[in-house]
Amino acid sequence: MRDSIRRKLDKGEREQAFMADNAADFPSGPGATSAVLHTAIIDEMNTLAAQQISGFAGKQAEVDIKGNALDAMKEIIDQMNRAANAFTDEIPGSDMKFRKPRNRSQQNIRATALAFLTDGSPIKAKFIEYGLADTFIDDLQAAIDAYDAAVNAEDTSESHQAAATGGMADAAKRLFANGKKLDSIVRIKYANNPQKLAAWTVASHLEKAPQHPTPPAPPTP
Repeated sequence: MRDSIRRKLDKGEREQAFMADNAADFPSGPGATSAVLHTAIIDEMNTLAAQQISGFAGKQAEVDIKGNALDAMKEIIDQMNRAANAFTDEIPGSDMKFRKPRNRSQQNIRATALAFLTDGSPIKAKFIEYGLADTFIDDLQAAIDAYDAAVNAEDTSESHQAAATGGMADAAKRLFANGKKLDSIVRIKYANNPQKLAAWTVASHLEKAPQHPTPPAPPTP
């Protein structure tokens, strides 16, 4: 949650508490209606905040899964490359067909893994003869599938997080606008009650953004 939105939510929650404590003075009318709306918007923002956290956590989890899948692909690619180099005298051209990618980007690793899977399946027995696990083809397929699933899930989590962030900004605007309405209602109601007005002033105060120190200017040559 951005700091500016957090400060507006804190303000709204203080205003909500004030209206709850003084609900008897606003049994109906605009004051009661605005107080109910305030609570509804705050509940909405808290729900969106939870969705933001969930989206971020989901994205991080998928990043970890994707990383593990890439590591598995790289390990099998390296083993297949070594084996192919070793039996190139038996299967000419295997050293060229099973070359490791120079660019080790995620996309290149995934593409190489898929190519090795396609080209390696027909000569699976030869790789196993040279020491690869009996399950290396299945293991490579599982790593590719896990990577693809993690990419899709990461995109979904990112989309949900972005939607929650956009919703939070909109809700914060509505909360702030409703707070201005409440401010007028409360100040009219307690025009002759300085204690209540003082309490409302504290509750409705919007904290300023933290000020970062300005770095000193470089010395003049």
